[in-house]
Amino acid sequence: MNKILQLAIAFLRERKARSILTTIATAAAVSMVIWVTSSYEALHKTYDEYANLALGRYELAIAPISGEPTDFVPPESIAPLLDDPAVLAVDAMWAGRISVLELKDQPLPGDQPGGGGGSGSGSNSPLPSLMFLATDAPEPPFEMLQGEWIDSTAEDASGELPSIVVRADVAKRRGIAVDDRLTLELPRPNQAGEATLPVRVGGIVNAPTLFGAGSAGIPMLTPSSGQAFLSVPLLERITGEPFQISLLGVAVDPEADITKFRFSWGPRLSDHLVPLQFQQAFEIEEALDQASAAQNVRMQSYAATGVAMLVAMLVIFCSLSMGVTERIRQYAILRAVVLTRGQVGLLIVIEGLVMGSIGLVVGIALGWGLLKLVESLFSSLLYHGVGFGTSSLTLAAIAAIGGALLASIIPAYNATRVKPVDAMAPRQSSTDASSVTWPSLVIGSMLLAIGPLIAFVFPPSESRIWLAMAASFASIAIGFVVLAPSIVVFVDRLLGPLMARIFAIDTKLLASQVTNNIWRTVGASVSMAFGLGLFVGIQVWGFTMLEAFVPGDWTPDAIAVIKPGLPVDQVEKIAALSDVDANRCLPLVVEQPRLVDDLTGSADRPSVIRQDNVIIVGLDPEGAFAGENPLLQLDWVAGNPDQAVARMKQGHACIVPDHFLKETGLKVGDTLAVDPPRNAGATAVYTIAGAVRLPGWHWQTKLTGLRPRTHRAAALIFADYDSVADDFDLPVASHVWFSYARGEADVEAIERAISGMVDALEIDRTEDEEISARVVSIESIRARLLNGARRWLWMISVLPLVTLLIACIGVLNVILASVRARRWEFGVLRSIGFTSSELARAILVEGLMIALVAGVLSIGFGILSGWCGAALAQYVSFFGGLHPPMVIPWFPIVIGVLIVQVLGLLTAAWPAITIRRTRPMTLLQAGGDFA
Repeated sequence: MNKILQLAIAFLRERKARSILTTIATAAAVSMVIWVTSSYEALHKTYDEYANLALGRYELAIAPISGEPTDFVPPESIAPLLDDPAVLAVDAMWAGRISVLELKDQPLPGDQPGGGGGSGSGSNSPLPSLMFLATDAPEPPFEMLQGEWIDSTAEDASGELPSIVVRADVAKRRGIAVDDRLTLELPRPNQAGEATLPVRVGGIVNAPTLFGAGSAGIPMLTPSSGQAFLSVPLLERITGEPFQISLLGVAVDPEADITKFRFSWGPRLSDHLVPLQFQQAFEIEEALDQASAAQNVRMQSYAATGVAMLVAMLVIFCSLSMGVTERIRQYAILRAVVLTRGQVGLLIVIEGLVMGSIGLVVGIALGWGLLKLVESLFSSLLYHGVGFGTSSLTLAAIAAIGGALLASIIPAYNATRVKPVDAMAPRQSSTDASSVTWPSLVIGSMLLAIGPLIAFVFPPSESRIWLAMAASFASIAIGFVVLAPSIVVFVDRLLGPLMARIFAIDTKLLASQVTNNIWRTVGASVSMAFGLGLFVGIQVWGFTMLEAFVPGDWTPDAIAVIKPGLPVDQVEKIAALSDVDANRCLPLVVEQPRLVDDLTGSADRPSVIRQDNVIIVGLDPEGAFAGENPLLQLDWVAGNPDQAVARMKQGHACIVPDHFLKETGLKVGDTLAVDPPRNAGATAVYTIAGAVRLPGWHWQTKLTGLRPRTHRAAALIFADYDSVADDFDLPVASHVWFSYARGEADVEAIERAISGMVDALEIDRTEDEEISARVVSIESIRARLLNGARRWLWMISVLPLVTLLIACIGVLNVILASVRARRWEFGVLRSIGFTSSELARAILVEGLMIALVAGVLSIGFGILSGWCGAALAQYVSFFGGLHPPMVIPWFPIVIGVLIVQVLGLLTAAWPAITIRRTRPMTLLQAGGDFA
């Protein structure tokens, strides 16, 4: 064993440049793993700290097992707990969101972009809202930072404004101080006729929070989930309903055995009509680890590990393969003298492990150094700090050592096939470099077809979607590897003569330049193609998924958002503006009611189109859908505009998006029932008169105040103006949809004109009611969406581009080996008249040809995998279900391919310069590496 190890080290020292470059590439891949996995380590540390503080002064919490907001703790569960001598206190809490209208008589800054957008029809939403906890606990669950804890008895006696307590981070972010006045919106007018309720901030509590996650990032209800706290009487005044218990905080005697206490009470809690369970710090931490934020970071860690392992494998594979090819005679002599077939294979494996191990050590040191540098420079910005622990080391070792082992398999097998007689006459390569093998074309094409078949012809069930994704991507990747030799021959034949003319080189000098050792070229090309293929796949997948959210041509040019609304007879003044098309200008009333039945299955798996509510827009059906130039230029999937308009004029008929019919199983002629928010107990029923394609309605409604109640909806539905206005008590139009009279318009001038109309209106309004008008153009919505999406896609494309840079080290190794193997040949060429400049250009072309092969492989793999990935994501992604057409963003793809070509030339520059500077006599002499 020692002799084999010594031989392996000697072989590595023989080719110092190759060994060093391979180690550097492996170390870079390892440091990439360290960089990504440190995020998960830091996040886990933060979760641990948060979990230990989340319950405050309580050791335990009790909540329904289901975790559903509609399930509550039975009140009869409290008395038996209080009778237990180990229990010091049991405090009941209600949890829910309440909209906040104003802070100090000014609109409260919201969490939504642009301050939350505009209002819906006659409603002051969408509004900033806070997660409130209502309790009559005599003591705060956390330390008070300022002011006093809530006291419902003092409020009733003094007759002053009721008080609330705000969490410290919320107060800081929104500029709230003690004694500030907030105006809360009641879900519905209470018995006293109140629609809003002013409250006073009586104190600020120092509760823990997860920076960057908010309450939405916490999957388990705890006392720290509350962004604000209020008393039980105040809650009942706001909601108009009796107090219900969402959570119990249980303070336990410090001398009690909590484990025994839990085991004794567990069965009794689960026997309630609503089964209950305990929550302790470690369970909160486990729940956080399973939350989407942790899962996303964990998946990034695993993905980085897989990418790094493949990069290390490809780089080490190229190095080992070249070594085996060069040492055929040496292995044959060793077989004849001392080594068995198995020991020769072990020798190759040890070579790979030595390079992987050195790369692992160097990569860990490099990754740790980078983390400490970033921590020292940006410590104030890193909420989670930096982490470097067992998980990072384990995944780094898997990437380096696993990659080395995988890379050793084929070279070790090839080395074991060497016979002692090969020392006299080494076997010639059996590769036919001048032809394309038809079996490989057939097998490769069949493998490529598996992905589209799974994605489009035989779509999988939701339970098997991950298996389908793995099978699809694996078959596509293997298919392109199988086709790679044929692609190399194709590029050599088609582009070789063209490259010769461009670089002014004799065509014969480039004949079979990259096919002389085709598998070495394939290895280098696949190494480069791996990173670029991921980049192209991300771009195709991202822009294809994005296509469903970009507002399509059906949308008018702009929409006016008007507060508190505009009487219908005043809309003619907007239509009369010079920049507005008078024939394509309609008033809208908008509401966002809940569906009476969960038609979309949102309770089972909510998604962007699986929600329990819809947006219903009332407008003139004839002006919107009929005639040669209607306001909405729609693509009809079911029904037709003439029949739909006739049915809508009769009242209570609607037009729905095509995806809504698919998700619900409804069809034209069926009905859907909704609950009017302003008229509890009543039901409005609409008949489906048609279905249309509405690409991009989500962002159209997000930025224009067409979501008046909540931030998501299952569909955008159109009905006639009068039915919507009557059913939902909407006396004025909140929006006006219009097109421009000409191709362009002065949006600011239109906005000023509409604002003047609203200011001049003499209508009844409350003293604090906001008066405003703004115009949102469809182009601004598209620009905002596309700019944000492009930035996000380029951010997640960093990892593939880093992978591409690392792979270039492997390509440099290949070109170095190729040049060194032809040193004598280059010496002969120099002797018969070829200049050093021609030989250098020929080497540059070799690097460029490898990059061209990588570009072809990358574009094919990226487009096919991105297309299939976007299709399969429709069945599992929260943003799926809309089935958009494939979009190929050629600009970033071309940029990526150009980057690869430049890298191909740069990697060939060192060997080319070396050959150019070497004298012919030196080239004709044996030996020598470029180190």
